[in-house]
Parts: sequence; C-alpha cells; structure tokens
Amino acid sequence: MTRGEPGRRGPAPKRVDVSVHESWLPREHALYRPRHSGRQRAARICAVVFFVAPLAGLLVFGPAPALENHPKAPFPSLSQGWGFFTGLGPWAVDNLSFREGAIKLADGISQDVFGEPAQFGQGNQDVGPLPGGNAPVNSQAIPPQPQQDQTSDGYPEVILGSGGWMYFGYDIQGKCEPAQPLSTIVTNLNRLKSAIEASGRTFVLYVPPDKSSVEPQHLPPNYVGKSCASAADKQFWQAMDGLGAIDPRQAIDNASKQSGQPIYFPQDTHWDYDGGLIMTRELAERIQPGVSATWKVTKGPVRTAPSDLPPMIAEKGTNTSNIYHLAPNGGANRDQQRINTDGFAPVTMHTANPVTGMITTNTTMVGDSFTQYGAPLLAATFANLTFTNIENVASYTDDEANRIVANNVVVFEVVERNLISGVSPITSDAFVDAVTAAVAAHPLH
Repeated sequence: MTRGEPGRRGPAPKRVDVSVHESWLPREHALYRPRHSGRQRAARICAVVFFVAPLAGLLVFGPAPALENHPKAPFPSLSQGWGFFTGLGPWAVDNLSFREGAIKLADGISQDVFGEPAQFGQGNQDVGPLPGGNAPVNSQAIPPQPQQDQTSDGYPEVILGSGGWMYFGYDIQGKCEPAQPLSTIVTNLNRLKSAIEASGRTFVLYVPPDKSSVEPQHLPPNYVGKSCASAADKQFWQAMDGLGAIDPRQAIDNASKQSGQPIYFPQDTHWDYDGGLIMTRELAERIQPGVSATWKVTKGPVRTAPSDLPPMIAEKGTNTSNIYHLAPNGGANRDQQRINTDGFAPVTMHTANPVTGMITTNTTMVGDSFTQYGAPLLAATFANLTFTNIENVASYTDDEANRIVANNVVVFEVVERNLISGVSPITSDAFVDAVTAAVAAHPLH
C-alpha cells in the first residue's frame, strides 16, 4: 500500500504542475477553471462582431456618404495603446456605410419618444450655413475670432418650427450671448463709416435680417432664448437705423404680401432670389437715387439647391426659387447667372459698355452668403464692382483696405446674426484700424 500524506490514510494525491493554464488542470482541482465559459464566449462573439461588422459593411456597401463638413476619422493605430480602443468609436461612426440610416433611426426614436431631435454632437464641427474656402497666401494674416459653440447652454443648432420650417439656432444664441456688446459694435461701425466718408468715399451698410426676425410665425411657442433674443433684436434695429444702414424688413414684408410667398426658404437660413432682387434694387437706389426707373425685371426658370439646415440634423431638404433677369435700360438682359461669390478670391464684375440704368462709379463690396442670391443682378447693375467674401476679409484685412482705397463707393453686406453677435470682422478693432489708416492716407479730395 502506498504511503499517504502525514496524518491521513490512503494513497497520496497525484502531484500536478500548477504552472500550466488553469483550464488544463483536473476538474477536481481547486484552481480548475473552464477555458470558455458562457460569458467568455459571448464577449468574444461581441468583439468579433464589433471589429468585423464595419469592415464587412465597407466591403459590401462601400464607404459612408459624408453628412458633415469635416474629414472622416482615420482608423486608430495599435501604437496608440488604449487610444486604439477609444479611437474605434469615431472611426466606426464616420465610416459605417449604413450610418445615415442609423442616425435617422436614432432621430426618429428621439422625436417619437422624447419629442425632440436627437443630438449628434455636431456643436464643435465646422458645420453651418456659411461655408468658407481656402484662404489666399498673399498679405498679412489677422487671427480669426474664435467660433462660438452653436450647441452650448441648451441652444440647439436647428430649431424645428411648424409646417416643416427650420431656423438656425445661432440666430437666437448670438443675440443672447454676443461676443461683443452692442455698444462696441455700434461704436466700431460708426468709426468705420466716419473714416470712409471723411476720405470722400460713400459708405453703405446693408443688413439682411435673420429669418427668425422676418418670418417668426413658424417658430415654436417656446424655445431657449426667446425673450432675450426678442429684446436684443429690437435694440439692434434701432441702432442700425441710427447708423443709416439699409433696413430691408419692410421691403421684404411688402414683397411677401404681394406674391403670397415667403422670401426666405423654409429649411434654409437664407432668403431666395426675391431677396437678392430686393437687395440689388435698394443698394442701387441708395448709391444713385432713381437709377432703377428704367429697369425691366423678368422672372426666369426655377432653380433648386440643397437646403443648409437639414444636414445639421441628418436630414435632407431642397430650396426652390425662380431666378430673375434684369435689363437695366429696358432692352437686353445683362444679368450674369454664373457669378459665384462663395469663394475666397475676389470677384470682379466689369462691363465695358454700360447702359442707362447702370452705376458706373467704381464700387467695392464686402458680403456674405446672402449676396449669392443677388450676384447675377449686381453684375447687371454695377459696371465696375469688386466683391469680396467676408470670410476672406476676416483673415486678410490689408487686401480689402487696399481695395477700399481704389474705389469711390464702399458697400458692406452683413447678415443680422453676425453683426448683432459681434463676430463679424468688420466690427473688430483690427479691421476698423486698418481701413481708417488706409483711407486717411489716400483721400479722394
């Protein structure tokens, strides 16, 4: 009989090397653990699905369509350590081929269950209705002002109104949380106006109103910032009237009543081509009163383009509007429908043989995306006009100061939300100082 351990009878237990994997131990051993428990198998299956499903989607369905104005997140590197796992989320969100359907499903659930659109974390992305382009490399750059977070403090990017209407949330937030107080904005605009007029040049400020200001009937009964935005809006327009700025609100209201149609697109931040016609006529009459008496305006074909607000909440929409043709002297049309004012390069509109009804004085204009709806008609109105996108002016002030020096009439077109919020470059000290010095050194008289 084999000797047992001291103090017990029976055979000695078989010695087992515990350095081996615990799943290889005898089942009766105290340290035995199965290699694949039910939970382990489930975890492994989930991991395989997590890693393989996006790759399979890419192979079967192709890459995901771009929904936002930002580059897709790259696949994380193993050298990032734990960052490899945290980086998988953004990569999968940007590259899943069925992402758009998933976002729409999430938004539908949010709308039905909670009564509000889903938030997709777009607040810090370069998304919005005023796109820019590549900046030129000639001239001294001035650091741009920081962009405000358009989803902070409870302000949504898009306000959903009645009848499918949408409003840009920053129209409200910019009025309630301005980057500059209204007093500073007005002071700098007065400085700019005084300097340009003192040099013998004509100063014109044109302010397209926010859609929420002229088409408020579709806004929800209650929304974040309603009270403070309304009060700020009233003070702002009083200040603009004091500056002598062109206030097109009455003309917009008259045109809307006459046509029975709104002047602003229901799902876009901009006005339509009727707004562009109103702007063109009011600018011309301010610079040269009576010049539009010979104009013949005819309605052109319908033009469609994607709406700018729906993509911000993972939806799609279409703007539809008739374009217009303009014959300044009542004869042949002289509008140029291919004018593009969205880029950074200045646009020159020149007519070698101007006719009656056109303004021949050299004019420079700084404007934003609202000008694109009037640009074809501006080309038929001004014989010598240079247009610069305001996004260009924000970083390259010296170039615009030189253009102002070379012209007799200076026009600034800035939408209400950018002026009232204090984010427009024309109300910055840097811009006003540069223009003031330039025109003082080169007076016209």
